Amino acid sequence: MKLEVDTSSPGIAKVSLRVPSDEFQKEVKEGLQHVSRGVRMKGFRPGKIPVQMLEKQYGESIRAEVKERFVQRAYGQAVEENELKPIAHPRLGPDALELASDGSFDVEFEVPLKPTFELPDYKGLSATSELEPVMDEQLDATLEELRRGQSTPTEAGDEGVDEDGFVVANLTFEANGETVFEREGIRLGVLSPPPGVDADLFKEGLVGTKDGEDLEFPMEIPEFVENEDVRGEKGTAKLHVTSAMRLVPPTDDELLGMFGDDVSNMDELRTFLQARLEENAQERENQRIESALLDEVLEKTDVDLPAPMLEQQTEARLEQLTQQMEQQGATEEQLEEARTSGRADAEADARKGLKALLVVERIGEAESLLVSSEDMDEELARIAERNQTDIEEVRKYYGQNNLGQQLAIEILEKKVRRFLRENAEVKDPA
Repeated sequence: MKLEVDTSSPGIAKVSLRVPSDEFQKEVKEGLQHVSRGVRMKGFRPGKIPVQMLEKQYGESIRAEVKERFVQRAYGQAVEENELKPIAHPRLGPDALELASDGSFDVEFEVPLKPTFELPDYKGLSATSELEPVMDEQLDATLEELRRGQSTPTEAGDEGVDEDGFVVANLTFEANGETVFEREGIRLGVLSPPPGVDADLFKEGLVGTKDGEDLEFPMEIPEFVENEDVRGEKGTAKLHVTSAMRLVPPTDDELLGMFGDDVSNMDELRTFLQARLEENAQERENQRIESALLDEVLEKTDVDLPAPMLEQQTEARLEQLTQQMEQQGATEEQLEEARTSGRADAEADARKGLKALLVVERIGEAESLLVSSEDMDEELARIAERNQTDIEEVRKYYGQNNLGQQLAIEILEKKVRRFLRENAEVKDPA
């Protein structure tokens, strides 16, 4: 394998790789031999399958693997021998990985390098806290929300649905005398009208409703209706109520029972909830301060970003935008218009993201904010807990999708953000 590395262009290392035909074919042959030991083919003993048959079935995939291995070796050797600091791995399309006519493997690729830049002063920055105390109104609202969330659905009976209740109903949209949408057994809360129906009218009509009643509401036919001709037209929403339900909140004793031995009376419950609210408010305020401090550092940092990497990240953001629009049924014209009109914003986001990545890594290096295996395990455990799954399932998912490096970067950013805040002068509000 012959390797040449050109570092004369700023921000880019140009790598030229040449693998002679005999060297390339030797690795292909070894790959076929390795495959033959695990393949079962009728009429042949393991390891005795003719090379021609293996070549026909596995040759193309083996050659692709060998090409990728040579590229990875070349990349690793170029980085080590030239002390390169790449910002990303090279991406090569199929056209760049073709064999030459003589069977040799010749390929050229570019490695985007991390730009050199000076960090501004990032210790001792100033920030003003916007943390506000938890008021009794917030505590009352939290208790009310807690009661509502633990309420038990009960048949409304002759009293009908109250403002916290809901109905199970058959829902129909009609336009120009025709049914354009219908669903059976849909649950609708008093404060959750069907799309296109006025919220106040719906609330007024639903409160007091009983089993078996029929209701009608004027509406504007929503965009998700299959018939495109009636979308946005005036129509009627019809409900046949099969079940009218009220929500019965828990008693004080039932509410206290949810917290086990942590609280024994309502005063202790209020104290307990206030502490949780204060913790959550402090966490949100910490995050706001950290974002402001990091933004200040980014604003003061002058970085000449690698153009290929910036273009790649911009295109990735535009691709994500168009994929979302495609899922919503956008036309080709709308997609093209979105790509054109959204390019400036996509490039600005890509520029900020790349700049933040570089600055965070540099501060992490300067302050020895390393990401350990324990950090990774703790973060995977938190992700598993949030998603109510097993940590090994999360670990498997991140491994299969090559998300380990991304997770490490996210952990490092959290450490840098916390470092900036802990080393800043945070003032109390005036």
